[in-house]
Amino acid sequence: MNILDEIHKFDDSKDVTDAWTPPSSWYIEKEFMNLEYEKIFKAEWMFADFVHHLKKDGDYTTGKTANRPYVIVRDQGVIKAYYNVCSHHGTCVAKGSGNTDKLVCPYHGWVYNLEGRLRKIPKAGSIQEIHSKGLNLKEIPLQVVGPFIFLWLGNGNPKEFSKDLLEHFNRNHYSNLNFQKRVTYEINCNWKVFVDNYLDGGYHVPHMHPGLTTQLNLESYYTEIYQNWSLQKCLADKREAVEAEVQGRVEGEAEYTWMYPNFMVNRYGDWMDTNIAVPLSPNKTLIVFDYFHTSRPYDIEASLKASDKVQLEDMEICDMVQEGLNSGVYVQGVYAPQFEKPMYEFHKLLKASFLR
Repeated sequence: MNILDEIHKFDDSKDVTDAWTPPSSWYIEKEFMNLEYEKIFKAEWMFADFVHHLKKDGDYTTGKTANRPYVIVRDQGVIKAYYNVCSHHGTCVAKGSGNTDKLVCPYHGWVYNLEGRLRKIPKAGSIQEIHSKGLNLKEIPLQVVGPFIFLWLGNGNPKEFSKDLLEHFNRNHYSNLNFQKRVTYEINCNWKVFVDNYLDGGYHVPHMHPGLTTQLNLESYYTEIYQNWSLQKCLADKREAVEAEVQGRVEGEAEYTWMYPNFMVNRYGDWMDTNIAVPLSPNKTLIVFDYFHTSRPYDIEASLKASDKVQLEDMEICDMVQEGLNSGVYVQGVYAPQFEKPMYEFHKLLKASFLR
């Protein structure tokens, strides 16, 4: 496979009414996943965690994106991030989350303070000599936006965070939202299949989500497309929900925010959930959901059950899409212009990333 030829099979110069989708190779070949790690996940602001995990000095949390492990800490009221990699032999210096006054490598006991500076090396010479070798933890550029923490995991200088997205996140009200639960799903599809499904402008909703459909006025569905993110909105339907477990979940307006490449924020009345699609292989993706709700009395478990039903419906169809992509029968498809402009913009961003 010539990967450059496969990239150029997607012609992003056409109007969505005449455009063909990217070829199936983008979704099934490991070469594309390797390219995505370097050209996308290490070259964009990536969602990493939530501020509520770092409430007091010494709180820390860890994670990994594009094979780059990180640790985020609060020190003297400031949130900072470092590569979770010891300068000695590369061991991770922190695991999970908790509270600490130092980061200690479990392998040989090297000690770093919360500013990332190497402070102690058991039986390995003077600290002054070690400092001259630049062995502190490597700091990661970090951006806090509302309750969200984003990291820049690339090698170059970080790009400016999107101003209109910054304004969008800052306009939303997060102060009264309380964390409820994290739920993960492992789905048998490429991460881009999940994002495509999210960005189809509600096209699949009446076919795949009968329960959710009873709560949405799909005639009001519309999208707004920006430079590296998009917004989908839909008014709630005043009719009584057919299925008891979804009653009351959507109130006023549903709002779906997607940030390139793989971060999504959904608002339903007093609810917010965030999704991140983490590629595990060309045919497998980890989807992480974090649920938040206001302090207003509410049947939390019923709503979580309703959300789980929607996610299982999406998993089923995404698995079926991947099966078709893997078949060798499907090469390229087309867009439904009325709905799938956000998806087309996603694909344009992918191509631009591949070629930069």
